[in-house]
Amino acid sequence: TDSGKGIPQEILSKIFEPFFTTKPPGEGSGLGLDIVKKIIEKHNGKIAVESQPGCTTFTVFLPLLLHEETPDV
Repeated sequence: TDSGKGIPQEILSKIFEPFFTTKPPGEGSGLGLDIVKKIIEKHNGKIAVESQPGCTTFTVFLPLLLHEETPDV
């Protein structure tokens, strides 16, 4: 959770797309949230975002593995 300006609703559905950025050219690649989402999904998890003016919250859901379910490495 942060206390920044929030993410406008009209772009909220795009923030996990590769190369999406609101920054000027040369100031951001737009890969950060795409990479985060891919890493979380690789671990069978999910990421959710809620935003309103003055508050954005990202929630990460990861499955809990019991010891006997842990794969051999």
